[in-house]
Amino acid sequence: MIVVNDLKKLTSLVNNAHRILVGSHAKCADATGAVTAIKLVLTRLGKQVTSFLPEPVAGSLMFLPATEDIITDSEKINFKDYDLYLSVDAAEPKLTGLAEKFNERPRDLVTINFDHHHTNTFWGDVNIVDKQASATCAMVYEWFMFAGWLIDSRIATSLLTGILADTGNFSNPATNDTSLKAAADLLARGANARRILRQVMGNRTLAELKIWGRIFERLREYQEIGLVVTVIKQSDFEELGANEEMLEGVANFLNDLSGYRAVMVLREKSDGTVKGSLRTTSDDVDVAAVAKLFGGGGHKKAAGFSLPGKLVQTDQGWKIEA
Repeated sequence: MIVVNDLKKLTSLVNNAHRILVGSHAKCADATGAVTAIKLVLTRLGKQVTSFLPEPVAGSLMFLPATEDIITDSEKINFKDYDLYLSVDAAEPKLTGLAEKFNERPRDLVTINFDHHHTNTFWGDVNIVDKQASATCAMVYEWFMFAGWLIDSRIATSLLTGILADTGNFSNPATNDTSLKAAADLLARGANARRILRQVMGNRTLAELKIWGRIFERLREYQEIGLVVTVIKQSDFEELGANEEMLEGVANFLNDLSGYRAVMVLREKSDGTVKGSLRTTSDDVDVAAVAKLFGGGGHKKAAGFSLPGKLVQTDQGWKIEA
């Protein structure tokens, strides 16, 4: 639960602002759901709202309302144009795609850091971080209910999308009674659960199944530490006619493997970096702490990092080569 005084302060800051920038990180259902829901509500309140994500919205999330309004070109963002910056679901500025601009922001710009990640660095002027929340969308729901702002079916769909994604359809350790109650109320308010499940959790294509098969083929276990690792290279996308969006959820899927303490998926990206995704169901493993060693972060049970380089296979296994 969010501290009541924080909710009061957040609501007051928004009510007194006129030009608001809402941003988050890329390729995440919780982030996109939160950004679109906030865009809809604050626009209805008469605010001038700009929504920003550092990469184009994932195809599976384009069904969400207001995604067509999201700006993905950082050159179009000037912090001088706003009197409030609301960052959601981003543990640190570098994830937002606006870190350099943020470092040169006007002194009178108020920054709100609204998040649920365990690795959040409390980088805002106002930090509202609930590490017990299942999803940032669950926190946004709590805020809207406190403020008394109408949650219609479109907003409910955005919020339920984030909650379902971050809880793995209520199957992972992030699930709690608060998120279940929020989901039930959002369904009552008209959230389109069937559309969410079809778009985000289903809709598999042949190319997607092929690239998942490549991932399964490369699974390697390290029994001494209870770790399972697999990799995907950029050349695999070209060979199989697949794209990076098709890998969403693969780390969570592998997390259901029995007999292991953690799983790691290493993925080459088109920008010359390798993204690592870590998952665990073990109570005594903190994958966020591991990700932090490589400049990343996340939750105790789900975390990630990015490193410059490419994946190279050796006799000892795969390594990231700069």
